[in-house]
Amino acid sequence: MKNVFIFSIVLNVVLLSIILIYTGKRGYLGRILVMANANYLELPTDTLSSQSWWQDEVKYQVAVTQNTQIKTCFFGDSITSMLGNNLGDNSFNFAISGLTAISQLEQLKFLTAAQVKCDRAIVALGTNDAIYRTMDGQFVKNMRQIISTLKKDMGAKQVILMPAFYSTIEASRDITVAAPIPRVDQFNQLIRQVAAAENLSIDEAGLQPLFEGKALKANLTSDGVHLNADGKKIYREALLKIVAFLGMKI
Repeated sequence: MKNVFIFSIVLNVVLLSIILIYTGKRGYLGRILVMANANYLELPTDTLSSQSWWQDEVKYQVAVTQNTQIKTCFFGDSITSMLGNNLGDNSFNFAISGLTAISQLEQLKFLTAAQVKCDRAIVALGTNDAIYRTMDGQFVKNMRQIISTLKKDMGAKQVILMPAFYSTIEASRDITVAAPIPRVDQFNQLIRQVAAAENLSIDEAGLQPLFEGKALKANLTSDGVHLNADGKKIYREALLKIVAFLGMKI
């Protein structure tokens, strides 16, 4: 009986480890850890930056980029993070799973303290913000503060904003998976508002092949939210076109 009990505990630990590894690779870990908070639905923002795995990831980013001048910096959540660091010469992908504008500000504190500099920055946020009860005004304020930090503290001469990503219609019906499409649409309006106020470009056309109307195409996603190989190829090509365009303007 004792052996059965021990075997059961070991089996549960193994299964939990497999689940954590899987969710981390698929981009869900940050979201799941925040949602584990019993007061999740009452929280106006995320608590990602309090998670040890997030802190470790940022520490690693700082360790490999401190006191460096990077030509192109990418910022965003799991959708951008899953593209890896193959996004052009002298570039770095700082995107982290689960990121919102709030945790983006926390990440930037570490990067600015480490004297990381970016000639230009591409920012893809809003997808996770739409899941939380983030107030419109707070999101706009946070986004403008992010832009200010990138320009004033990190030296970015060019900043491009990307729209929040729509999920598939099916995924949008489950708040534990993705925000409702009207909610994402609302945040895209806010991103356009920020872009207009800051006199920045927002690249929506490059992402349009990923969507059918205001929904992610089912054949370009692995789970209704994150991009599969074909989807990532389209997104990567869109980002590389932006990088090439920015290079022509310098």
